[in-house]
Amino acid sequence: MKKANIVLVLATGLLLPLAGAGCTVMHMSYPEAQSHFDYPNSNVTPMGHAKGTATTAGMMPAMQDADLEEQAITQALASTGGDLLVDYHLTTDVKLIPLMFINFYTTTVTVEGTAAKMEIGKQVLK
Repeated sequence: MKKANIVLVLATGLLLPLAGAGCTVMHMSYPEAQSHFDYPNSNVTPMGHAKGTATTAGMMPAMQDADLEEQAITQALASTGGDLLVDYHLTTDVKLIPLMFINFYTTTVTVEGTAAKMEIGKQVLK
């Protein structure tokens, strides 16, 4: 009986984060100008709307994880074939899943904005 309870607690702890259950303990949302550097002598052409999401989970919350943000940006750009995001919005959600003796956190980073293609050195200077 004890083994069944342990398996149930572990399964619940692993499945709840995947289902999005939990209490939101932190929500940050702010605008960003661009995701990458655009070269001064380049043409930047908008390609359309792009959205990307990246999630991580663990015993400690990932408050501002640059790798997680980069994964979300890469996913957004992969869907459109762009080189950078322009005027995008960055949203970070941290959820807490309280288990019996430990807390489990999931961090989700979402970026949403305009994907753009950059051609280096093609702009006509006057």
